[in-house]
Amino acid sequence: MDNLLKIIQERHSTRALFDSHRQVPESEIKKIIEAGRWAPTAHNMQNFEIIIIDDKKVLEQVGNIITCPSPDFIRENYEQLSMTEEEILQKKVGILGLQFPPAWRDKAKLETAMNDKTPGRLSQTINGSPAILVVVFDTRKRAPASEGDVLGTLSLGCVMENMWLMAHKSGIGFQVMSVFSGPVQKDIRKILNIPEYMGISFAIRLGYPATPTKYVRVRRDPESFTYRNEYGKKYEWG
Repeated sequence: MDNLLKIIQERHSTRALFDSHRQVPESEIKKIIEAGRWAPTAHNMQNFEIIIIDDKKVLEQVGNIITCPSPDFIRENYEQLSMTEEEILQKKVGILGLQFPPAWRDKAKLETAMNDKTPGRLSQTINGSPAILVVVFDTRKRAPASEGDVLGTLSLGCVMENMWLMAHKSGIGFQVMSVFSGPVQKDIRKILNIPEYMGISFAIRLGYPATPTKYVRVRRDPESFTYRNEYGKKYEWG
């Protein structure tokens, strides 16, 4: 149990450049898929499919897709940033902003950054990954009596977490790429031959960091978000 908790505590989003020449073994990808296969899903519907991209030509095609940062993402992302390690350790929520472009971290330049339509390529997000998993789901189905299929969305989150923990246990870098469900969907669908009725939930880049990386890990203290028997009555942990 302690070992499982340690894996959960150490799990993180690997945003570093991956070594494109170091392949993720098929045996390891199979373990990750197996972990996802056993995730809990609403009514055991298992409403997901996973496309594994490991062909260099297909990765190159996907990487060549033209994309622009979402203004909403830039603005809302800024609200979650800490600019120093000291700040994030004090706040205990959000992420360290040093990984983002300087203009995204400067409130005075934020408006300019949001209006910048300079096109980029998806390869900048893929960042050298030798393998990508694309998780899709059948939009024609939903969990019973779940308005907006909220339970189905939660199920996809469980699939994500299971795969993430297995990847971390195996020493494999893992990063969720929500951009695949954005405006680039049309191009993604064409390259991967994804039917229109299949929704793209998220994609995952897998790989091994090209250089050692350091991560600042922060979480709120249990006392700050737990209550005993009623909301607002703090749980006093012994």
